[in-house]
Amino acid sequence: MSGNQIAALLKRLSSRDLAVLRFLSAQRYASTAHLQRVFFTDHATPSAATRATVRVLDRLLTLRLITRMERKIGGSTRGSAAYIWHLDSAGERLTRGQNTPRRRYTEPALAYLDHTLQVTETVVALHELTRGGDAHLSSIAVETAAWRSFLTRHGTTAILKPDLYVKVSTETYDDHWYIEVDRGTEHLPVLLAKCRTYAAYKATGRAKAEHGVFPRVLWVVPTQRRVQRLTTAIHTNKDLPDRLFTVITPDQLESTIRDDADTAAVEGRNP
Repeated sequence: MSGNQIAALLKRLSSRDLAVLRFLSAQRYASTAHLQRVFFTDHATPSAATRATVRVLDRLLTLRLITRMERKIGGSTRGSAAYIWHLDSAGERLTRGQNTPRRRYTEPALAYLDHTLQVTETVVALHELTRGGDAHLSSIAVETAAWRSFLTRHGTTAILKPDLYVKVSTETYDDHWYIEVDRGTEHLPVLLAKCRTYAAYKATGRAKAEHGVFPRVLWVVPTQRRVQRLTTAIHTNKDLPDRLFTVITPDQLESTIRDDADTAAVEGRNP
């Protein structure tokens, strides 16, 4: 796509169109419902919001800015409201940084797609719970944008790979979080190894230099039984600072973020 073609295409796009493209660039995959919940919240009824969402997505599809997977979600839901969306070639070119290599699309494995959509769901939920209140979502980095390489105390290179880094801000404080979305597919020792990577990264002091504090680590796991098992494993591991980690199910995300907003002093907060 030439520079002139990009310029001509940009003239046809609204600020909301561009925001949708940037969202898909960051998240990789999102359902119609995800996009509706973030970008189409000013309609009188949910059905009106759905119709507006579908119209916009179908127009971006026609422009080859986005495309949809053949696989649908949502059971009996029909039409474009049931699709999973990702950037098409023109959308990828439009949102790609100047020195960023081209991202080529390959059909994702089911486990990868499930995890990615759950990360997207978490991001959407964070947008919703910080909309219209005292707190707002002032910073968010998804996967590779949040990753950091570092040297361990043994002199080896390691990479911290959170699914999300999030900063939730009010007039008086910033809460910093690393978020890990677990789908119950990994064995517990794998999760504990990742916890140890967080502890090793904290020891370098790099996160505190970047954010002013070390973010709290929030594990979002699929069941309460998984919560109990991982929490117990963290508490009984002497190498892990257990106050650093919080383990919840997805339905507890809002109360966890809001409860911290009512707490005078917590890990991962700077005034």
